[in-house]
Amino acid sequence: MKAGERAKEAPGAKRSEEASSGHSVGQYLANQRRLRRISLEELSERTRIPRRNLERLESGAFDATADGFTRGFVRTVAEALGLDANEAVMRLVDEPRADELRALVAARRAIMWRVAALVAVAMGALVGGLYLVLRAPAHEDAKPPALTWRRDAVRGLAEREKREAGSAPAPQRDGP
Repeated sequence: MKAGERAKEAPGAKRSEEASSGHSVGQYLANQRRLRRISLEELSERTRIPRRNLERLESGAFDATADGFTRGFVRTVAEALGLDANEAVMRLVDEPRADELRALVAARRAIMWRVAALVAVAMGALVGGLYLVLRAPAHEDAKPPALTWRRDAVRGLAEREKREAGSAPAPQRDGP
């Protein structure tokens, strides 16, 4: 009897497939291989994947890396075992975990706050620039205000001396 026929005869394969939704795709494939009573040697011959790579796959060494080679190994082994290859690859490329989702949400929130702060600073600069432009005189030859208060220190001193001297004549100078 061939292994392909054994896969068809495995009566509990579907039930155990649903029950053995382990965290590791390697564990899942190893359980499915054992259910079908296929040895690693036989699987290696079918898939032309070296036995040591199959052992590493089943031990979970490739679970952390979902690169092209790993996805190819999983797809090939799943097809050799008579499983849905797309489902097996999806077990490898699992949904993000809750802590990863929280980190992603926190990163997005931080980006949104930075963008909001940048927009606020830009709006402040725009309003400040408009204020300065509108406050500045329209032309350089614009008339000064009608009434200007100035205090001339020399003139004020001269007026005070004049008042103090009253009617006294100012001293005259002799000179050429």
